[in-house]
Amino acid sequence: MASYDSPGTSLNGWHPGERAMQHKMGYDKAPGVGEMWRYIYGEMTDQHRKFHTSNLHFLPVVTLDKAGRPWSSILTGEDGTIGWITPAQRAASTLVLRPRVWEGDPFWENTDQFDARDDGEGMLIAGIGVEVSTRRRNKLAGKIKRLERNDESRKIMFDVRVDEATGNCPKYIVIRSLSPHPKTNPTVVYDHSNMSPADRLPSEVISFIQAADTIWLGSAYLVDPSSSDAKLFPSHLGINHRGGRPGWVRVKPSDGRTLVIPDYSGNRFMSSLGNIEYTPLASVLIVDFDTGDVLYLTGDAENLQGQAAEDIMPLHKSLTTLRVTGYRFLKDALPLRQKKDIEPSPYSPAIKLLKEEIELQGAHTTFFEGVGGKLPQAVLQKIDLHSPNIATFTFRSPSLSIQPGQAIILDFKALLGSPQYRHMSEGKPSLVNDDLIRTWTVSSYHPQTRGDAEGPEIQSSFQLTMKEKEGGLVTGALFSIAGGLNASKPHLLADVTPFNIEAGIVGVSGDFYLPLDEVSSETRIQAQQLFWAAGGIGLTPFLVMLRAILTSTSTDARKQSWDIVFALSTREPQVLLPLVERVFNTKPTDSSDSPAHPNVRLHLHLFTRKPVPASLTAQSSFDITTHPERLEERWFVEQKETLEGREAYVCGPAEFENLVVNSLVNAVGLEKGKVRKEGFAY
Repeated sequence: MASYDSPGTSLNGWHPGERAMQHKMGYDKAPGVGEMWRYIYGEMTDQHRKFHTSNLHFLPVVTLDKAGRPWSSILTGEDGTIGWITPAQRAASTLVLRPRVWEGDPFWENTDQFDARDDGEGMLIAGIGVEVSTRRRNKLAGKIKRLERNDESRKIMFDVRVDEATGNCPKYIVIRSLSPHPKTNPTVVYDHSNMSPADRLPSEVISFIQAADTIWLGSAYLVDPSSSDAKLFPSHLGINHRGGRPGWVRVKPSDGRTLVIPDYSGNRFMSSLGNIEYTPLASVLIVDFDTGDVLYLTGDAENLQGQAAEDIMPLHKSLTTLRVTGYRFLKDALPLRQKKDIEPSPYSPAIKLLKEEIELQGAHTTFFEGVGGKLPQAVLQKIDLHSPNIATFTFRSPSLSIQPGQAIILDFKALLGSPQYRHMSEGKPSLVNDDLIRTWTVSSYHPQTRGDAEGPEIQSSFQLTMKEKEGGLVTGALFSIAGGLNASKPHLLADVTPFNIEAGIVGVSGDFYLPLDEVSSETRIQAQQLFWAAGGIGLTPFLVMLRAILTSTSTDARKQSWDIVFALSTREPQVLLPLVERVFNTKPTDSSDSPAHPNVRLHLHLFTRKPVPASLTAQSSFDITTHPERLEERWFVEQKETLEGREAYVCGPAEFENLVVNSLVNAVGLEKGKVRKEGFAY
C-alpha cells in the first residue's frame, strides 16, 4: 500500500477538500466558519479521555485496506462491557484498546499492515465514541503506534496516539439502552470484498440498508506526500455518525449497489464530505442492535449538490453517493443488544425517495422546473373555513393535470422567507431541516375532457382541504391569515387575491388515486366494490374520488355501478360529515335534473366518541351507521363477509393506517400488497 502518512497534525486550518465543500454549500460566507477548525484539538483533553475510557460499550473505527480503501468497523470488549479502553500510563493523548475482533470484521486484515511498516509513523485510524443512551459523543483521529494480537483468540491490543479530537453533532443520534450480550455466534453470510463491475448487492443486504436509522460513515483525506498540501494538511482518516428515519438511506434500483445518503443540516465543518471531495472513497458500517447483525461496505464516493442531487433524489439539494466495491455481512456478531424501545431523533426529516424509485412505482408524478429557475406559481384565491382548524383553500394556478386522489407539492418560501441555518432548535427540531415544501391531497376534481386539437381542457385552479397542524409552520401561517380575516373582515375570505399570497408549484404526485380512465363498457358488467378507510382529515382524497365518480365526464364511469363501504374515524364528525354529504349531493354537470345517483351505493360507518346530532344523519342521502367508539380490529372481523374481495384504500395517521392494513390482512384476508395507502415522499 502506498504510504500516505507524514508527521504533524492537520490543525492548520481547513484542508482543501473541506474548503471546497464549504464553498459549494455557501458556508464559506457564514461568519466564523473559516475559523471553526480551532475547535478540533490537537490532543485528547481530560474530558474526552475519561469519556472514551468510562462510557463506551463500542467504538466505530475506520482503517485502510491494502488497496487504500477505507473500511468502517465496530470494536467492543470481549463480553460487551465497558472498560476495554484505558488511558496510556505516560502519554496523555494515547488510548489503549483491547477488543476481541470477530471473524469477518475487516479491521483484523487491515492491521496486518502494521507489522509491515518500517517508517515508525504508525498506521492511520479514526474513531467516534457515542454514548447512545445520552447522545454524548466525541470524535478522534490519529495513528496506531503499538499493536499486539493473538491470531488464535483474535484478541488484540493496540495504542492509538490521538492528534485530532472534537465533539460531534448529536442531532440525529437515536437514544438506545444497551446491555452486554456475550453469547454470540458471529457468522459470515456474505464476503465479497472485491465486487465485479456487474455485481449487485443481495436483496437481503439492500433491505438491511433501507431499514437502518443509523450508519457510521468512514472517509479518508489521503494526500500525496510530495504535494504542497502534505506538510500543512497531512493524511488522516475520519468517521462520523449519520442518522435519520428508517429508510433514509436509499439504494439505486438501477444498479443495486449504489447507496444514496442525503446530507442533513450539521455543524458546517464538512469534515466527512470534505474528505470525500478530496479523496472520493468512503465506507459505511450498519449495525442492528436488536440482532447483532453487522454490515460493512466500502466503495467510490461522490458529493452532489443542487440540480445534480435533485436529479437523483427530487427536492433534496445535497447528498453523497457510495458505489459499493466491497461488502461483508455478518449475523449475530455484536455482543450488545437493545434492552427496550428506542427514542428516535426529533431532528430527522421525512424520508425522500429516489427519482428512479418513484418512476418504478408507476407513480404519476410530474416535477416542474419553471422558467429562469422560478417555479410556476399558485395564488391563494379563496378560503372556506369549516371550523377554526379545518378549511378549504382555493388556489389559482396554471393548467394542471391532476388525477382524483393525487397530491400537489408546494413551496412556501415566497410566503415565509428562505429558511436560515440553525445548528440546533430544541423548541422545534423540525425547523433545522425544514425546506418549507409541503404536500397535500388536492380536494377538487379535475376532469379531463378532450376538446379541440390542442388537447385536454384542464381547469386553472385547485382546492386543498386541510387541518391546521399544531405547531405547523405553513398551516399555522395559512390559518393565521384565515382566522385574522374571519375575525375582522370575513367578506374578504371570498377573494384574497389582492393579498398576493403565493406558493411555488413544485409538482403533482401520487399513485393513490381512483383510475377512472380504466372504466369502460367492458368493465361495467359487475359493480366496482371498494372499501375506503379515512382517519380524520385523511378524508380528503376520498372526497375527490367520490366527486369524480359522481360527476365524471366519462359516460362509462357514470354508468358504472359502485358499491362503497366507507369507514371514517374522526373527532370532528360535525365538520367532516357535512363535507361528505355536500359531495354526494353533487350532480353531473350535464344532468342537473337527474335524481340521486342510482349507480352509487355508499354505506358510511362513522367511528367517533363525540356526540353526533341526529340532524347530521337523519336526512342523509346515503346509509350511515354510527359507532360510538374507536375503529378496532373486531369491526373488521364482524364485516369480513362484506369486505372480502373489495379494492381497499386507506388514508390517515400512521397508527390508523397500520390498524386498518393489518386488520384487512389478518381479519379479512386481503393481500397486503393490494391495499392502497396514501403516503407522501415529499
